[in-house]
Amino acid sequence: MDAVVVVGGVLACMAVPVALVVLALVLGRRRERERHEALQAWAAANGWTMVSRPAVDWSSRLPGRNRRGVTLALTGPLWGRRASVADYSYTETSTTSTPDGQGGTTHGTRSTTHHFTVLVVHLERSSPYVGIQPRGTLSKFGRALFGAGATLGHERFDRDFRVVGEPGASPYPLSPALLAAHVDGALPAWTLQGTDLMTCTPGRLKDPATIPHLLGSLYRVADLLTGRTPAAAPRNPET
Repeated sequence: MDAVVVVGGVLACMAVPVALVVLALVLGRRRERERHEALQAWAAANGWTMVSRPAVDWSSRLPGRNRRGVTLALTGPLWGRRASVADYSYTETSTTSTPDGQGGTTHGTRSTTHHFTVLVVHLERSSPYVGIQPRGTLSKFGRALFGAGATLGHERFDRDFRVVGEPGASPYPLSPALLAAHVDGALPAWTLQGTDLMTCTPGRLKDPATIPHLLGSLYRVADLLTGRTPAAAPRNPET
């Protein structure tokens, strides 16, 4: 009888974590379904469309470069232009090593999935790849050690940012106002290829009502690249 009780207790203890995992999965799927329904409702109310697994080529410009990472995209009109907001993720796998208690080591793998919200403003004219990115610590150190290299003549910009791609071949000039706005911290890092001006922010899109706010600073980049005055693209949620 005692053995039966012990076995029953062990099984009960094992059942609790299993039940918690199942509950977490059920709740997660419910939240995801509710999120999709909210995004679909916002898109329908604002004249946007929502597409699963869209055929886009943005992945090469995103962290992790996951070609299958864009799983959902909303596209529609905003402030006189077309824009898109999308879900993107990639999974990073690392090797772990832990002592096995017997003088040896046990090796395993650990996977971490990173989620991002992709923000895109669609411009009128096509451009070769170009963008502005913040300099990392090594880039700043190399610049101080070996010299400035290619610069744009704006001391603070050249110190903290770098231009990628082919700015000379783009129909959109990098104006002094654009460089100054980056220095002031008003603009996100961005890239442009074809007609897709793009940036991304960590985390998944949860509240669709925040879409205009999220796109606001990228619209300012678009205004400064195209010479469009901010007054022509008011920063409000109306489409």
